[in-house]
Amino acid sequence: MSDSDAITLSAADDIPKPEINASADCSDLGIVVDEAEHLQLLGMHKRQIYIVSASGNWNKASSYFKIHPYWWRISLSARGITALHIAVIMEQTSFVQKLVECMDVQDLEICMADRNTAFCLAAISGNKKIAEILFGKNPRLLWIRGQKDMLPIQLASSAGHIKMTEFLFQKTEEDLHNILPFQDVVKLFFSTITNSIYTLCKETIGHQDIVSSLFKGMQKEKKTINSVELSKAMFDAAQSGNVTILEFLFNNHPDLLFEVDSTKQRSLLHIAILYRQEYVYRLILSKGAFKNVMIQLIDSDGNNVLHLAAEFDSKERLGLPSLPVLMCSEEKWFQEVEKIVPPAMKRMKNNDGLTPKEVYYRSHKDLHTEAASIVKNLANTLLVVAILIVTLGITGAITVPIKDLDSTSSPFFPKKTWYTFFFLSIAFGTWLCASSMFCYASVILPQSLQPKDESARVRQKKMVIGSVSLFVSILVMYTAAISGAIVVFDFLSNWSIYLICGFGGITFVLHIYLDYTLWYQVVKSALSFFQLCLSEADRILMAKLQDL
Repeated sequence: MSDSDAITLSAADDIPKPEINASADCSDLGIVVDEAEHLQLLGMHKRQIYIVSASGNWNKASSYFKIHPYWWRISLSARGITALHIAVIMEQTSFVQKLVECMDVQDLEICMADRNTAFCLAAISGNKKIAEILFGKNPRLLWIRGQKDMLPIQLASSAGHIKMTEFLFQKTEEDLHNILPFQDVVKLFFSTITNSIYTLCKETIGHQDIVSSLFKGMQKEKKTINSVELSKAMFDAAQSGNVTILEFLFNNHPDLLFEVDSTKQRSLLHIAILYRQEYVYRLILSKGAFKNVMIQLIDSDGNNVLHLAAEFDSKERLGLPSLPVLMCSEEKWFQEVEKIVPPAMKRMKNNDGLTPKEVYYRSHKDLHTEAASIVKNLANTLLVVAILIVTLGITGAITVPIKDLDSTSSPFFPKKTWYTFFFLSIAFGTWLCASSMFCYASVILPQSLQPKDESARVRQKKMVIGSVSLFVSILVMYTAAISGAIVVFDFLSNWSIYLICGFGGITFVLHIYLDYTLWYQVVKSALSFFQLCLSEADRILMAKLQDL
């Protein structure tokens, strides 16, 4: 959007009186369904209309024109529901399209008993296609309020439908400053934060004139929004990890950094650590020395920030498919928070008489047990595979005959060169398999399942090293198989070598394609490990230099 097209929203006092009443309901719109029309349809016909509308049977529904020319206006229940309402609720898009073509513009504005129009129902259900059909027939539907005196865009935002909210915002933004009251702009802005509709928040922030006027209006109109509501929006954004909104709130209200949750007496840093929001955590730490004040805060349960890093809700997270990875993540998070707290807080006890590490061991016991069991079962399986590969490699090295090594009739290279490839491949592949076996065995060997006695991250690194070694050994053994076949079978031609290598390449590419996420995480973990080692080495070196 260009600067000339930017939307300008003044404070509440500067908003012009809208030409269209944004609080309009059915009584204001002059839509009255005559009681006589209700009597003209018997109960059986109403039931049939209800059924065909719900099923989307337009061929059957079109026959009701003989019964009543405006059958879609008839209320089919005490709630004031009509055929269009039913079709929208049941998401019968084709039926809605054909029915709307027969209806007048005002017919689309008929409300149910709860004040919802068919357009409001489409916004609540998130059906963008139906909303486009209704809006194309009657754009005025954008400004007719539904249940709880909410506009369709507010209903869509409250229901958490991102695409629907974005669609309605695009249709609304041109008239936003002319029709939508200031208080509704504020409600919409914070509703998108509460319901995690970040894209719309960013688009709204992109209109700096709108948001700037919004905060100016909040300063002038204390009744519009108070500090409690603003604080709640901030904590909701922190809990869901919405860094963009938090940065904007901090820029306009720096005092929010001092806010504390009224229920648990927790600061923004407490919330970020408890809900594992790393980006929010980094944002707070970047605010300078103020983080030191937040670290010292204790919540109503006597927990400091390290206690919260140690907490884990097993009921919510034990159903995740990758428990070993989750256990490693939890351990890494606890160690990360442990770096920023003073030594005294590491030994501090909460109201239950527990230190942070004791809380960590108790809350992660079930997760650790499950993760350890999964890792050990996987290591046991892979150990069998590694043993099988080693056995085949050694057997192949013993049984391959050594004859005619000076022959040059083999494809590409002399037979002696192929035998050298075979021997080196067997040796290197066997060594890799043996390495993976040692890694798996160290995981399987009986150890205590208590987190304090065994690091989940160490166990996971052993599995990663063992798996990478095993995978590379399979590739090396494949090379050994090809070179061994050339040594044994003198009649092999060049095209057969190409074919065998092609099959191996297809298998390799297929594996990478199916498990690219796994290997991406492996590479990422390896790079982060090396980066951590380098940073630790730099820290030790700097400490040594300072001592000198």
